[in-house]
Amino acid sequence: KARVVVVGAGALGIEVVKNLAQLGVGHLTVVDFDEIVLANLNRCVFFTESDVGAFKADVIAREVKKINPSVDVSVEKKRLEELPESFFSSFDYAFGCLDNQSTRLHLNAQCYGRMPLIDGGTTGFYGKMQVVRSPSSCVECSLSKRDYALQWKKYSCVGEVIDFLDPKMPALSTTTSLIAALQVNEFVKLAHGMQSLEGKYVYYDGTKATLLVFEVAKRKNCPVHEF
Repeated sequence: KARVVVVGAGALGIEVVKNLAQLGVGHLTVVDFDEIVLANLNRCVFFTESDVGAFKADVIAREVKKINPSVDVSVEKKRLEELPESFFSSFDYAFGCLDNQSTRLHLNAQCYGRMPLIDGGTTGFYGKMQVVRSPSSCVECSLSKRDYALQWKKYSCVGEVIDFLDPKMPALSTTTSLIAALQVNEFVKLAHGMQSLEGKYVYYDGTKATLLVFEVAKRKNCPVHEF
């Protein structure tokens, strides 16, 4: 019966959606405005060469029905910032699978106090996962001054910097699969009333095969919530 929104339909978002469909989540909405390019094919399980040029969200919706025909799946082919505030009131859970910090912060602000947000991110061998559920700390509580300075940086799926120059590795399907699994695992725990990692930050280092869990302090005067 859960109503779930997944924001971002790249390598990470696809793995999250696949897992949710296999679990039998009843209502899925995918938010993404990007079209498929050839570079997506080596890390996105739902995409084939014949899909190049199509919207990622449309193809995901089609493939989800093959995995689980009972899933009610819908798409929003818009930038997250273009969606009205009322859009965020119709879901029970949100997943962040985004490639830039500014959009991640926008999603965090819209979800806080409305629904749990299970945020993930990857870069090469490294990944993170964070669970936010009011009154816990939020995504913005974990940011440093450097994070704020870099929040407008956005990368293409092949690691090319769109806004300004800086080296970056392409997404690795091994990392995205692991982080997506961690995200959906937290959803399962939340949905069944089990203790989750809310208010914590999980850091994965694939070069060392290590997984570290940090407590995120609730930041005083955080713009998302003040206390």
